[in-house]
Amino acid sequence: MSLINALMSSTGSGGDPGDTAQLLANDFTTQGFTGTIYSGLKLDADGNAYERQAAGGWSSIGAWLVNGTNSDFYVRRTIDSGSLTTDAGGSVGDLRQLSTDRIWDVQKLNNGEKETNVTFTIVNSADNAIFATRTYNFFANRGLL
Repeated sequence: MSLINALMSSTGSGGDPGDTAQLLANDFTTQGFTGTIYSGLKLDADGNAYERQAAGGWSSIGAWLVNGTNSDFYVRRTIDSGSLTTDAGGSVGDLRQLSTDRIWDVQKLNNGEKETNVTFTIVNSADNAIFATRTYNFFANRGLL
């Protein structure tokens, strides 16, 4: 048993004591010159996290689900500054189950910048024990810096 699993078991995280989730360190900065420029994050029901590419596609950055079932986990987002274009988070403090793809991004159609800081927290469904928390900066620039 890993140290993380042992700690979660001993603190009564609820659900399966082997459940673990993570939010990877990542930088979400994109730049482009034509069309809409995107920057964002998707926590996919497949257990992987994806980075929004400048042209709108997705690139895997690793697994958010380390052990367990996606339906055992929920995500809460708090917008610290700025605003999101696509917001799977609902109202402040709402929990969204991760058995469905969840997308957050900023989009910039005209020349200039759009920047938003968002804090994400992943909890379990049994007792809202926190498994991961991280603040991300989404930055999309269309045109020259």
